[in-house]
Amino acid sequence: MNLPSIDADVLLTKFSSVAGALVSMKFLSGSWTERLLTASAGAALAYILSPHLASKIGAPEGFVGFLAGLFGMAVMSRFWEFIQTAPISDFWKIVLDFVKRISGGSK
Repeated sequence: MNLPSIDADVLLTKFSSVAGALVSMKFLSGSWTERLLTASAGAALAYILSPHLASKIGAPEGFVGFLAGLFGMAVMSRFWEFIQTAPISDFWKIVLDFVKRISGGSK
């Protein structure tokens, strides 16, 4: 049985986004569950974006992944705070008014 070979450089490069998200956990408030979920979302965002960002700016993917994980978690944290504090009824009123306006309905 042949086991697949594991390239340590690729593994560390991909882990850098998780490491960045874990480092930024120290600076967030909330329960452990909220912090872990936010870290997971930040790491996933960094994992997806870091190859593209690295190719665009010409920096190593591991470095970009770490920074994207670090700041991706902050972005996801702010997004979660926005969702929790957003006035949902006002948002849906704006959406419904917009739909009525573009469909030609009465105001």
